[in-house]
Amino acid sequence: MNLARLCFVILLTVASATTAGADYMAGWVALDGGDAEGARDAWIGGARSGDVDLQFNIGLLYESGLLDEIDHKAALEWYRAAAGRGLAAAQTRLARMLAAGEGVEADPDLATDLLMKAAQSGYAPAQYNLAIAYERAAGVPLDPDLAAAWYERAAAQGLPEAIYAMGRLAMNGGNASAAEAVGWYRAAAEAGLAEAANNLGLLYEQGKGVGRDVVAAATWYRRAADQGLAVAQNNLGQLLQYGEGLARDPVAAAVLYKQAAFGGNPFGQVNYAQALANGIGVEPDAVEAYAWLLLARVSGNPEAAGIASEYALRLQPRLDATMRHDAITRATNLRDQLGAALSLKQSQQLRPLPTEELGSPIVTAQRYLKVLGYLDGTIDGIAGPGTVAAVARFQRDTGLENNGRIDAVLVEALLAAAWADPAQAEEEPEQEEVTDAGN
Repeated sequence: MNLARLCFVILLTVASATTAGADYMAGWVALDGGDAEGARDAWIGGARSGDVDLQFNIGLLYESGLLDEIDHKAALEWYRAAAGRGLAAAQTRLARMLAAGEGVEADPDLATDLLMKAAQSGYAPAQYNLAIAYERAAGVPLDPDLAAAWYERAAAQGLPEAIYAMGRLAMNGGNASAAEAVGWYRAAAEAGLAEAANNLGLLYEQGKGVGRDVVAAATWYRRAADQGLAVAQNNLGQLLQYGEGLARDPVAAAVLYKQAAFGGNPFGQVNYAQALANGIGVEPDAVEAYAWLLLARVSGNPEAAGIASEYALRLQPRLDATMRHDAITRATNLRDQLGAALSLKQSQQLRPLPTEELGSPIVTAQRYLKVLGYLDGTIDGIAGPGTVAAVARFQRDTGLENNGRIDAVLVEALLAAAWADPAQAEEEPEQEEVTDAGN
């Protein structure tokens, strides 16, 4: 979220919005400033009063570790509260915790039930996760056709991960072709998914489904590499070191290999070790090279481990006992460093979500009606008389068809009003509050 816009909205709604509405925006301001505790403090009152979007986001704060420590038990409680009111995002997150047994005894049947409810409500991330379950027989019977169907439904809503999955299915299954995969991967890459950009680069490099074009391959690899995808960093490094049709750049290749190595890619670790051992694009360092080879040997990737073992045997004669001891110590430190970095990266992927991304148009409408001062009540996803009256008032004031319905047109108008340009917002009249008794 944009901090300047958040600050403006808070100033705009002081006279008209309820305190809870302003607290919602204040929480985002705090979060944008890196103050997760401030966000929790701003949202906790509304969450305790039953606001499902705030319950879900506080659950994410606890699960992500943004509040210093991961607290699965607290996250679970908040997810349960929001899921009990039918919030699809909370049902999806709760299902994942129950399937994995995080903070609670694993319950695959309940996890599947929750995920199915969220998917059937139209929530794209739930549809995507349900597709994964059918593809991998995780809590449901193996069913490739159902997996493809749910991937397609999520992809139709523009979920990049689902679009990518359609490309993967095109490469692996049935009558689909590599040319179809190119289209899916391109769409997912344009939507910002690094994995799709990397796979598109690979297809260009190999000439599958598209004419071979190493320049295009490098372009797509670069896009994914700049997003921090380790496998793409390694792939681009190899193109720059060996690729035909590109100007070779061993220094840039070594930099990319190092990034891939620290990103946990075992082939990047092997390639970086080779560069260090032979002084290709980097100052030679046999001890550091041997340490990376030791790490790649225990990466869990059989192919990379085999290559690393072979190179380590070749490098051993160049190291005395002290150097090998130093390399082992360095490898241990690198393993710990990479493990900590991976844990941090995984936790940072869990971030609170704007209400409009939680899979409930009613909840979204209620939240922004409250922010704009039209509604005072619980954000519960139930379109009761108070919510309908608030919708009608907003429609009347903004010139929309006054039908009281909550649809995409209304949600778009509410978002536009909530993030209004300051020059326009100064002319907005104050709104009366409508109490949504019982919603």
